[in-house]
Amino acid sequence: MMLFWYTIAVLLSLAIFSFLWKDNPLYKFAEHLFVGTMVGYQVVIVFSQIIMRKIVDPITVAFDNRQILTLISLVIATLIGLLFLSRFSRKSEWVSRYPISITVGFWSGYAIVASFKTNILTQIRGTVVDDLGQPLLNGHLIGDFFKNPSLKTLDLATAGPLLVFGVIVVLVYFFFSVKHDHPMVKFANKPALFYLMIGFGASFGYTFMGRISLFIGRMNFIFNEWWPLLKQTIG
Repeated sequence: MMLFWYTIAVLLSLAIFSFLWKDNPLYKFAEHLFVGTMVGYQVVIVFSQIIMRKIVDPITVAFDNRQILTLISLVIATLIGLLFLSRFSRKSEWVSRYPISITVGFWSGYAIVASFKTNILTQIRGTVVDDLGQPLLNGHLIGDFFKNPSLKTLDLATAGPLLVFGVIVVLVYFFFSVKHDHPMVKFANKPALFYLMIGFGASFGYTFMGRISLFIGRMNFIFNEWWPLLKQTIG
């Protein structure tokens, strides 16, 4: 039985890989099967983890314990959530704007503090000090390099200044309130592009490496798990 399911997995993997040749019915079948399975899985998760656990069970408990305020709040929240379904009707589609505005407004206010701390304060701190709390523009490290020149001391001496310089020139490059013929902006253009290309290249390489890892995982499954099991079963 295990060989049967392993074979199904191999055939579906090969069907997905067939898209490298061209778009074909096998690829469409595997794609639709994957999407359909994921949608079905999500429906079960939403029903069991949200509808039952967050709506039905709390309403039942509040009703049994006669917790009127809790029951009213749960019913109101459920009714607001049901307004999302009005998107399926052209006549009543406008009603869905109310739950959408409530959801977006709530999450915007809820996430603004965490986003400000993570995306602004933490980034500013990371541009000023390292993980150990030492300043990135550290004259002692530069002095250590001149006292004892080596690749290690060179890395320690230049890493911080290069990071600070890169942040500044990239910010200047994207500062559109000043015309790009300004001397400061002209000076920052080429270094900023250099830093941006390094960043984009590293991101692309990281993404490509992740895809290669997935491909290696599939090949490992085919040749090290399915193929030995097939030979063992046939033999």
